Amino acid sequence: MNKDQLISQIETDFNKQFAIKPKLLTLTPGRINIIGEHTDYNEGLAMPVAIDRWICAAVCKCSDKTFTIYSQNYNENVVLIPHKQEKFKEVWKQLADSTLQIINAQFNIDSGVNMVIGGNIPIGCGLSSSSAFVISIVQSVCHLFKIQIKDRGLAELCQKIENNTLGTAGGRLDQYGIILSKKDQFMLIDFYHDSIEYISAVLKDCSWILINSKVYRELSESAYLQRVKECNEGLKILKNKFGISSFREIDGLMLESLKENSVVLYKRLCHLLDENQRVNDMKDKLQKGIVHEVGKILQASHESLKTLYEVSCAEIDYIIKISGNVTGWYGGRIIGGGFGGCSIHLVADKRIEYFINQLIINYRTEYNIIPEIMKIEFTGGLNQL
Repeated sequence: MNKDQLISQIETDFNKQFAIKPKLLTLTPGRINIIGEHTDYNEGLAMPVAIDRWICAAVCKCSDKTFTIYSQNYNENVVLIPHKQEKFKEVWKQLADSTLQIINAQFNIDSGVNMVIGGNIPIGCGLSSSSAFVISIVQSVCHLFKIQIKDRGLAELCQKIENNTLGTAGGRLDQYGIILSKKDQFMLIDFYHDSIEYISAVLKDCSWILINSKVYRELSESAYLQRVKECNEGLKILKNKFGISSFREIDGLMLESLKENSVVLYKRLCHLLDENQRVNDMKDKLQKGIVHEVGKILQASHESLKTLYEVSCAEIDYIIKISGNVTGWYGGRIIGGGFGGCSIHLVADKRIEYFINQLIINYRTEYNIIPEIMKIEFTGGLNQL
């Protein structure tokens, strides 16, 4: 579904479920990260942007105190009771329950809510569908009850909800990318200083293509937490040895000394330092419009994620490899937590059709999987309809 079809279907389903029209609708985008992977929780730099895939929520108040949510994607209702958190097997129900319980406790909501929610963001493949889901619920309920929370405050609350519910330790890359994005601009976020700079995302005669490998990221949650732990262990060693206080004070000589303790920790922090530099390099090449250099930075990031941070997988490595055989492909890399999901690619406009055909043919032959391929645009962040 495109955006208009999604909105129309949500409104129709709301009427079917609750026999009334919704009071308001909220449109929450997914996001990608152009460069700066696994840096947000390490006080680093990243360059996220919201994309033209959304979660749409329709809401109204109801007469009782319960929260009834119908998920269009899962074709299922859940009824949630304030101050009585349940244990659900389904992740979307866990997130919905935790979100509404925290909102209710923090803002003392005095009424129930009816909601229909659904979207066209591919689920579980590195496009922040979970973060968009949480943000969509929070934004919708807060608007419905005229609760004043937005921008960084909204991002902080949604990060807290997601980390508490899923047991993750993520930074605010997803939340900032979804909430604070602007049309046709990349965000350069410095997570150490909590600062944001906007850079034009317009590149001449080329487009950004997402390829969903259709590989489920089954190792991503536990491995993600392991990477967080490894980075913190490496920093602790260097703090004790050199008296530094943050990741941003680490230099090359310090890294070399870390090899004596652990090659694994050395590799993790090598990726961090190199990736931060790639973010700065990407800013320079984007501003100059040098697409070949932008592509080289993407390829270097993928190689680092593959060999140093070790979060890639054979299927996406294969996609990157065969993409390199297509004239007009500038570069690409795995995105998100890793171990499957999506990769982002920069491709010359006149070669997109050929590129897509070659990817489908080769990937299907190698893995008997037809990848989902999407040309994406950057249409801006969270908005209420």
